Amino acid sequence: MQPAREISKSDMNKLIAAVALAAGLSTAAFAAPKTETLKVSGWHCAGCAVRTESALKDLKGVSTAAADKKKQQVTVTYDDAALTRADLEKAVADSGYTVEK
Repeated sequence: MQPAREISKSDMNKLIAAVALAAGLSTAAFAAPKTETLKVSGWHCAGCAVRTESALKDLKGVSTAAADKKKQQVTVTYDDAALTRADLEKAVADSGYTVEK
């Protein structure tokens, strides 16, 4: 059996940096798709719902968006590591409508 090699402070710092980098890169692997249903007010026709749906689909990180005019809501599935509910609400507002709280 060989004696343990002494690790220099520089080597230890490099090891710590490598572990920190690997942990940071792996957080994307823990991101899960999240689904939110937003109640929307201000829709008057089917075109309004389509416009909102399209605005949400244009966001990077949204995988699906399905508007239901009859229920006055849109269901959105998105990457919660890339977007927040506030981002979704802003897209709805930017399309000319309001998300009910």
